[in-house]
Amino acid sequence: MNQETNGVAVTETPNRVSVENNIATVCTGGGPVQIPVIELPDDFKRWQLDYKHGVYDAIEKNEYIAFNAGHLPVVGTWSEGQGFPNLANKGIGFTPKDEHIEHYLQLVEDAVAQIEELPPHAVNETRSLRVNTAREFYNHPDHIDWRRLGLLEIFEGTTLKNIRNNPFASVLWTGDSPTFTSYQVNCAVEIITPEDPRYRFSWAMRRLFEYEPFHVVQTIYPYSYSFWVTGFKNKTPIRRYPGKRSDNTVNEGDGWLCPHKG
Repeated sequence: MNQETNGVAVTETPNRVSVENNIATVCTGGGPVQIPVIELPDDFKRWQLDYKHGVYDAIEKNEYIAFNAGHLPVVGTWSEGQGFPNLANKGIGFTPKDEHIEHYLQLVEDAVAQIEELPPHAVNETRSLRVNTAREFYNHPDHIDWRRLGLLEIFEGTTLKNIRNNPFASVLWTGDSPTFTSYQVNCAVEIITPEDPRYRFSWAMRRLFEYEPFHVVQTIYPYSYSFWVTGFKNKTPIRRYPGKRSDNTVNEGDGWLCPHKG
C-alpha cells in the first residue's frame, strides 16, 4: 500500500523491530528474536559531543567543512544471497529520550519554520539560529537517548531494501587525525514513518544544516530509522611499535618487535 508523504510515495513497511524494557524483538524469517538494547559507552559519547560542538563552532565562523566524520559513518547492511555487505555513508545523529522529545521537537521545528521564511540560500542570515538550536540539544547529553541512532533515508536504495529483509546493520565511525577515534556499533533497525516524533526530530535537525557543504541537498525523506544499539567495539588504532613522528607525536604504547625471519 502506498501513501503520499510530502509529495513522495511511501510504501507501507511492516515494523519488524520493537523495543520495550531495553529488549529489541526482531521478526526474522525464523521467528522472533530478542536482543538486549544497550547504551553507548561514555568515551564514545564524549567524542560525539566534542566533535559536534567543533562542527558547530566552525559553522558559526563560516569555515568550510569538507567532511563531517562524526556525522557520516559507514553503514553496512546485508543483501539476501550476497556474499558481501552493502556499504554506504549515512548521516547519523541522535534523538531525545521519549520524555524530552516534545520539548526539543518544538524547539527545532520552530527554528525550521523561521528558516523556511527565507530563501534556501540565506544561510548567513540564519547561522546563529541554526547553530544555537542544535547546541541547545547537545548541551544536555542527559536528555539524549544513547541507546539509539537517528537516520533519514534519502535514496531508497540498497540500504532500505536490505533492512526491510534483514533488519540488522553495523555502523563504523572513523574520526580525524591524530587519534583516528573509531567505533563499530551493531544495531537492530526500526523503520519509522513521518508521523513519528523521532522522524520529525531527525528531519528538523537535518534541515538546520541542509545547505552546509558536508550534506547532499535533499529536503524530502520517505523514512527514517532508529538504529537500536545491541553491541559496540572500540576500534581506535594503536601503534604496535614505539616511535616518534616528525611532529613530535610520541607513541604511548608498549610496542613489541616481531621475531626476524630470515
